[in-house]
Formats: sequence, C-alpha cells, structure tokens
Amino acid sequence: MNYFFSFIKVILNTIRIIENIICGIGLWLVNILIFFAVLNRYFLHLPILWLNDLALYTFVFFSFTSIALTTREEEHISVSIFRQSVFKGKPKADNKYSIFLNIFAIASILLFIPAVYRSMLRAMKYPEYATLMRWFNTSWLATVMFITILLILIHLIASLVKDISKLKELHSENGGKK
Repeated sequence: MNYFFSFIKVILNTIRIIENIICGIGLWLVNILIFFAVLNRYFLHLPILWLNDLALYTFVFFSFTSIALTTREEEHISVSIFRQSVFKGKPKADNKYSIFLNIFAIASILLFIPAVYRSMLRAMKYPEYATLMRWFNTSWLATVMFITILLILIHLIASLVKDISKLKELHSENGGKK
C-alpha cells in the first residue's frame, strides 16, 4: 500500500511541476506577445495581426491551466472571508466544511465531464481554424478544456483525501469526542 501512495505522490508532484511550468511560461509569453503587438501596432505602425491571435490562444491555454492550479492550491473553491469568520477557532467544523465543498465541487465537475468530453470529440472530428491565422487549428482548445476538467477533478479528490485524513487526526486528538 505504501508503494501505491508513493506512486500517487509522484504523479501529483509531476502534475504540480508541469502546471507551474506552464503557468510561468504562459504568463511571460502572453506579456511578451502583447508587448510586441502593441509595439508593432502603435510605435512601429506595422501591425502583425496574427500576433494578437497567438497572444489570445496562449492566454486561453494559460488560463485553463491556472484554473487547475488554483484548484490545487484550494484557492477558488471557497470564499476565505466566510470561512475565517464562521469557523474561526473551530478546526473540526472548518474541516467538515472543506470536505463538504470538495464533495460538492467533485459532483459539479462530474456533471460537466460528459458534455466537455463530447465537445472535445466533436472538435477533433470537425476542426475549426483561426480567423487571422487560417492554418492554425483552434480545436485543441476543447481538448485543453477537457484535460483541465480532469486535472481539477484530480486536485479536488486529492484535497478531499487530505481533508478526510486531517479530520481523522482531529478526531483522534480529541479522543473521539465531538
């Protein structure tokens, strides 16, 4: 069983590294592309129209990945101010609330997976191309969205497992008392 958990830990760590790299490169790349698009258009008066499209598609890809990253960091599935005010000094209640949020989010994601999967299959079957870069197939966006949904699900499940084990620790610290 320890080998299984070690394997899962390695997979989650690999996903973490890949997401961090994609988000870091995406952030820099979008800024560089937009900088050159503005520079070309307003200062050099040589607009390169496809540069805006490339910046947009890079931004979308980076945004999808950052959604999975924020889920991993447990930053966008709850409102922190609400949790801090309602569950201040109540670690068990806060942990139970976190478990509830994770279960609710997992159920919501599971509802979306079939539709996003069908959209991905349709995009693969009927490719669509960019407006200004007519050779650029934009159907990959549906695939990226499906992968993002799967990453979000993986992070939510990992968070749920972590919260359940934390609740068990809190329960054992109190000697089983509620």
